[in-house]
Amino acid sequence: GKTIGRRALSPSGRWMLLSVADDPGDSKRDTMPAYINEDGYVSTRTVRPKVGQEKRRDDSLVLLDLVGEQQYTLDTSALPMITDDPLAWLKDKNTPSDEERDDEEESPAATTDGAIPDGSTADHANDEPADEPDDASPRPFTVESIAWNPDGTRVAAMLRSNDNKDRWIVTVDLASGDDAEPSLVPVHHLRDEAWINWRYNEFGWTRDGSTLWYLSEETGYGHLYAWDADTGETKPLTAGRFTVRDVAESPAGGVLYYRANREDPGVYELERVGVESGETEKITTMGGTVESYALSPDGSRVLVTFSTAMDPPELYVLDAAPGAAPARLTHTDTDLFRSFDWIAPEFVRVPSTHGAGPIPCRVYEDTTIPAGTRGKPVVLFSHGAGYTQHVYNGWSYYFREHLFHTLLARKGYIVIAPDFRASAGYGRDWRTAIYRRMGTPELEDFDDCLAWLGETRGADLSRVGIYGGSYGGFMTLMAMFNRPGVYRCGAALRPVTDWAHYNHGYTSNILNTPEIDPEAFERSSPIEHADGLAGALLMCHGLVDDNVVAQDTIRLAQRLIELKKENWEMMLYPVEPHGFREPESWLDEYRRILKLFETNLNGG
Repeated sequence: GKTIGRRALSPSGRWMLLSVADDPGDSKRDTMPAYINEDGYVSTRTVRPKVGQEKRRDDSLVLLDLVGEQQYTLDTSALPMITDDPLAWLKDKNTPSDEERDDEEESPAATTDGAIPDGSTADHANDEPADEPDDASPRPFTVESIAWNPDGTRVAAMLRSNDNKDRWIVTVDLASGDDAEPSLVPVHHLRDEAWINWRYNEFGWTRDGSTLWYLSEETGYGHLYAWDADTGETKPLTAGRFTVRDVAESPAGGVLYYRANREDPGVYELERVGVESGETEKITTMGGTVESYALSPDGSRVLVTFSTAMDPPELYVLDAAPGAAPARLTHTDTDLFRSFDWIAPEFVRVPSTHGAGPIPCRVYEDTTIPAGTRGKPVVLFSHGAGYTQHVYNGWSYYFREHLFHTLLARKGYIVIAPDFRASAGYGRDWRTAIYRRMGTPELEDFDDCLAWLGETRGADLSRVGIYGGSYGGFMTLMAMFNRPGVYRCGAALRPVTDWAHYNHGYTSNILNTPEIDPEAFERSSPIEHADGLAGALLMCHGLVDDNVVAQDTIRLAQRLIELKKENWEMMLYPVEPHGFREPESWLDEYRRILKLFETNLNGG
């Protein structure tokens, strides 16, 4: 049968635009047990499909005239590059010919050496296209969002190819009122040979309905653009080596507000730009992070949530004008919190030896503690998610780690926390450096960070530990397995150990799918490198984690047993999901991490 996805009714109620697709059917899903229940019995529930196993929608755009009782299926076959398969080179490479199949049947034990092919992470836009039949079918896409202009004469939709290499913004003009069948007008096409960012996809109409604004990463940074519906011309409203997000129009119209890190990747201020004039103005100069904002109904004032690395989020209000002084409204920190002698992170930029540009880092060190003749031991913290930002002057999601790093610094460690390649806030190239090789650029950046600590801080690089959760747990394993002479110990928390077992939406963007790109999964999955373990390893995982399921850590534990590895341990938390909820679990986990570091790095 058919299923309806996105749908939006026009302001007048006459028109409806919706996405329609054949029901893709049920995807094969895994199950997860829960051992602690009120009835004393083990229960199970289904969790998300694995990468390559999720059945995706293949949408069509349908316009309904609810007054004229007409239905129009809009033609998307002419969208730019929709029949051009950007993964054809990989599919051809990994699809054996008849002769190769015969050879495999004759030599069933044949294996590959796992070498990374030259140019495996290159932009293949200029490769010779694969032979494509004249009647090549359009690639499937999903309708991401729909927006009507205020008077209902135009509607815009954002479409994304299911392989996540292309994004299209299209419109339908319904203002003419003639009998012509409605058709799509392509407004913008974005192609990324790696993957389209899940950020920078905001779009909408101005209040007068004359302009469609949207965000795009086409220049390498997420910026704001305006498309004139009457002339069909597009112009950039922002440009430069910074990012723009969270766009909102002024109540009076014609002015777009947004957050940007224009002056410093780690400082986010509120700005605005005139749609017609293109003139930008900075509204705040608070020097930290404007986390969110809301304009007053008349547009004269703005409420902002603001924080720094040492100050939790607070509310401020100010006039919506350049140079206006913000007035603080809330004081959520307590006397007890302020009584602690927290160590403020130092923000540094470590030179890269890999041509990637400076690596932003937080460094925690108690400079009142002498380094001694050996130098201080080092702990490297790897943030999670991959695509997130930790090195910014704002109250981090990692506030617990912020507290823990103060504790470590007071015990004589130097803690460094880099925004390695893959992190957010630094543009498209920084984000996509990990395409088809997760764990490789990040380790190179870690190498540079440690070398920098040795050169500039006299750190003892014979005593280095690493820890992190989720993506940070994955990176901890990659470091322990691939740099055995560098890291004495590591704590991998809720780690991905085999990317073939993670979800489709995240993983397929970066590594494609195991069927299409097996080499990418092999070189990026820690379980394939477990033989390299030499140091002390702690693995912690919640048993009701439905994001990175505990099976990942348990499978790796079995692999370490098979490899006869020593000096590793696993701790499973029966009632914890991906992000722990119980304070006692957090306490237990961090006690174990501290014991690991003290035992292996600090002579404890």
